[in-house]
Amino acid sequence: MELRIPTAEQAQWGLRAMKTVALADGALDESERQMLEAVQRVFGTDYRVDGLDTITPEELAAGLPDQQIRNQLVNGLVVMSLIDREVTPAEAELVERFASALHVSLPEVTNLRHVVKREIVHLRLDLVRRFWLREKVAEIWNQEGLRGLAKFVGGLAGIYENAELAARYQALAQYPAGSLGRSYWEYCRSNGFALPGERNGAPEAILFHDCAHILSGYGTDPAGEVQVACFSAGFQRRDPFLFVFFVLLQFHLGIRMTPITKARTGFFDPELALLAIRRGAAMTVDLNHEWDYWPVMREPVEVLRQRYNILPVEAFHHRPDAAGTQRARR
Repeated sequence: MELRIPTAEQAQWGLRAMKTVALADGALDESERQMLEAVQRVFGTDYRVDGLDTITPEELAAGLPDQQIRNQLVNGLVVMSLIDREVTPAEAELVERFASALHVSLPEVTNLRHVVKREIVHLRLDLVRRFWLREKVAEIWNQEGLRGLAKFVGGLAGIYENAELAARYQALAQYPAGSLGRSYWEYCRSNGFALPGERNGAPEAILFHDCAHILSGYGTDPAGEVQVACFSAGFQRRDPFLFVFFVLLQFHLGIRMTPITKARTGFFDPELALLAIRRGAAMTVDLNHEWDYWPVMREPVEVLRQRYNILPVEAFHHRPDAAGTQRARR
């Protein structure tokens, strides 16, 4: 994901638009106020929320010509419409008007209508169509054909076992302490997760997600899943905002998007989410695209963090880089 840090002036334009969306259904509630304040803490501005004027889509388009900032802002408007856990028709319509005026085409803007109308089946189908799982299935089909797909589905269903594959991952227990391989073995055993090849073990094709947990340091509780999804959005180069939208639905609005994980409410913290996105966007590798973890399984996690430029959260408190842009370099 490309993430450009807005100037103070651009931030003000964006904050006004976010406040306008928040006010579309009445008064500014506490979660919306907290989001406006969180955005400022991460991007280093200090405008008084009560002093921010509302703005029309046309005024915003005239004052904010930078297309990348426009794209990012529409993402923020989608989040703002959902942050109080109830998107209204007025909010969804206003987000659409802002997106149209800014010439931003974003699937999540259309998806807001599904949320408003509680068209959950349509929502799930659209997200599944775009999610990384589809790409992984295509990769498996190209590499292993029907046999590979059968193993993948069997793994997800908990009915596929492969003793040889399981032994390869069980051997990670003997890797050096602190290495990626040993850390993955410990991560699975401490969380009660089966290893690939074991019954109920995750397919190898989605192991990048577990590696993202390990390399980022984010946990597997709902708050940790939200942050690792935002971290993944940062390093992902294809449809990155989908990760953020998915966890907003699953762990903030309580709309169950996957049969594997229970839906929860209230776990999206805007400040932590933005910091996680910034961490991921600063990375030099996309873990979900042509990254092979096996060659680095014996290397220390700390070494890999340095190699991939995975910086601590503290590095992103009001410290935009000199160019004002973070880009996941490929």
